[in-house]
This record gives sequence, C-alpha cells and structure tokens, in this order.
Amino acid sequence: MTVNIIAFSDVHAFHYLNLLITSLSKHAFSNVDAIVLAGDIVDKGKVESMDLTIGVLKRFYPNIFKKPLIIAIFGNEEYMGTEEMYYRRYPQITWLNETYHILNLNGLDICFVGSRGVLKKPTIWQEKNVKDMQLIYSRRLKNIVEAVTECRKHEYYTILVTHYASSYSTVYGERMNIYPHLGYPIIEELPTKPNIAIHGHAHNALKLEALIENTIVYNVSLPARKDITLITLRP
Repeated sequence: MTVNIIAFSDVHAFHYLNLLITSLSKHAFSNVDAIVLAGDIVDKGKVESMDLTIGVLKRFYPNIFKKPLIIAIFGNEEYMGTEEMYYRRYPQITWLNETYHILNLNGLDICFVGSRGVLKKPTIWQEKNVKDMQLIYSRRLKNIVEAVTECRKHEYYTILVTHYASSYSTVYGERMNIYPHLGYPIIEELPTKPNIAIHGHAHNALKLEALIENTIVYNVSLPARKDITLITLRP
C-alpha cells in the first residue's frame, strides 16, 4: 500500500507561478493521490489569484478534485476573515482551518489536521493591527494539540499541515533572530505527535526535512526547495 502526495506552499501567485510550472514539468507523477496546498498560494489577499494555481494543476492533472484530491490550508497571505470567500469560490477543495478531515486513500485512513499555524512571537505588523494575536496563537496551539491527539487516539495515520513552521529544525538557513516570527516548535512540544508534519513560510531555509522522534517534518516552501515536494507514504 502506497499513497503519493504532492505538497507545496508560497506560490504567492503570480510571483512563483513559473517555478511551479517548471517543477511540475520536471516530474512524471501520474499516480498522485492528493495535493496539499500549505498556504500563501495567493499574494496580498487576492482571492481570485487562486485561479492561477488551480489552472496550472488542471494542466497536469485534468481530473483534479477527483484524483488527485486537493487539501488546503490558509497562510498569512490568505487574510484572516476572508475564509468564506475561498469556501464559496473553491468548494471542490477540502479546506482545513483549525479542523481535521479523514480520508481513505488506497486503503489507508489518513487524518489531515490543518491550521495556519503558530508564531512564537507575533510580527510587529500583527502586534499593531490584530487584536489579541497572542491569544489567537494560544488557541490555535490548543486546537492543534487536541486534533492531533484525537486522530492518533483512533490510530489514523496523521498529517499535520500548517503554514507557519511547526519546528525550527526546518527553518535552518533563515536568520536565527527571526525564528520566532517564522513558526513555533510545535512538533517538539506535542505530547502526542503526528506521523508527518508539513509546513511552508520559510523561503530561505536550507534544511528542508527533519526527523523529530518518529515524526518527519517537511518544509514544502516552493521558493526554498525550488521544487514541489513528493511524499510517498508506505505505512
């Protein structure tokens, strides 16, 4: 039993759209079961520019939405408060926003847990413009802990998808003083850990995969990898 997943983030369409096209063109991934979009697919909150990425995916996968399925989360560029616009415009996508969703792919029950993620320290802009940002992050962390624990309790293969980094191990290469603005060491602190963690956001990271206890962490940021990420599950 194998499950093939393509994952990427940070297209910031249209900025890295050509890189996405080049990356998909390099690989002959005909048997893909799911595509994970890990946030910042659009730029500056332009909801309609999601069409650009969907259009590219349709070129390579004409049966998209049936196989492969698309699972997506929101990044900081998909602005808070605009989620309903994405739900209405792209109902074929499974959107995860502080939620989890169970899929059976090739006989494997997979629990996808999705969140924008957590920053250890809010950005200066967030502190000035978003009320109670630290409280929002505390609630998100609590939601992630509860969702991962619930999925693992039922013995589902569990994949945590966040936009912000879920470990500092996979932002190495960025300036250390901005680590707190790139993510939070969620994986290290989770009492019950997922099988896999996927994140983006860290464009300049050099270390893009890490093993933390039994959890594999992937930084799937398109600008960092200069490529899409293929994850093959062989449980």
